[in-house]
Amino acid sequence: MAESTKPNPLKRMRSPEFQREVENIQKKVPKTTDPPGDLDAEKKRWLIVGICLHSIISPLLRKYVDPIVSNLYNVLVSRKSIDTQSFNGHLEKEPPSNKYFLNYESINNNMGVPKIKKYNTLVKDYQKYDYKVRRHVDFSKLFLQPNMALYSAFDDSCDSSALLGMIINISSFPTAVKADAQQIRSDIRNSWAHCSFGEWNAKKYSDSFSLMKQLVKDLGLSSIDENSKLGELDTWKLHGQNFLSGTRLGLEVVDQIREQTHVLSKYVLTLCAETESELMKLQTYLNQQETDLQDHRHRLLILESVRKID
Repeated sequence: MAESTKPNPLKRMRSPEFQREVENIQKKVPKTTDPPGDLDAEKKRWLIVGICLHSIISPLLRKYVDPIVSNLYNVLVSRKSIDTQSFNGHLEKEPPSNKYFLNYESINNNMGVPKIKKYNTLVKDYQKYDYKVRRHVDFSKLFLQPNMALYSAFDDSCDSSALLGMIINISSFPTAVKADAQQIRSDIRNSWAHCSFGEWNAKKYSDSFSLMKQLVKDLGLSSIDENSKLGELDTWKLHGQNFLSGTRLGLEVVDQIREQTHVLSKYVLTLCAETESELMKLQTYLNQQETDLQDHRHRLLILESVRKID
């Protein structure tokens, strides 16, 4: 029996406008449904590493630093009464290492204390500072510059810059973790925040994932948690490689990248970039990337509906 050649009535339901949109999309997106190609490889690598740093490493470090900082704070409340101290006799360095001068300008709005005139020069009035360290979160800020100590808890307001800084500067953290944090700050986080797109070649991309994975391994997590985080990093590394190579990206992957790009874009609004031009550069790029991914998602949905009709 010959196969029926009767036309599918659903095809006749397409309006001319819809058909034109489909044809335009099919010209822009071949059967491999490549991701948008207007962004160079370095920027795509930068984006994927930024997603991992912000959405995997930072939440992990918040949970990690909280009990360590809290324990040290409680010891110093008991032994040094740092919760009730004043200018006379306040703790100047973190015991027992005594390596780091505590920065009291980072707490209690001490940066806002008016300066006084001394020998015809305006100087900081340290005697008027409030030296009481009332919470362990405030204690962590003593190891940071004021512009990095803008968080109110170990939550989304506490970013990778602050987390890495306190790990590097507080003596209670293990040597291996401090070394990992130092390298991640210098090799990944700083160049990411300064929009150094040209640095993000294939080697830096691979090295960044190796560094982040080494940090995860050195945190002393349970095997289940460690394997889970390492798996997340491997998944995003693969997403990035597919994003770069033009490999077929499914709707779910596009949605994941788009969602995390949006989260990253919101974070950038709170970022203290070194210059305003850097902040504008970050925001402009992320907004454009989010728009491109949204357009790509729309094209995928249209093509998916066309295939179902066909």
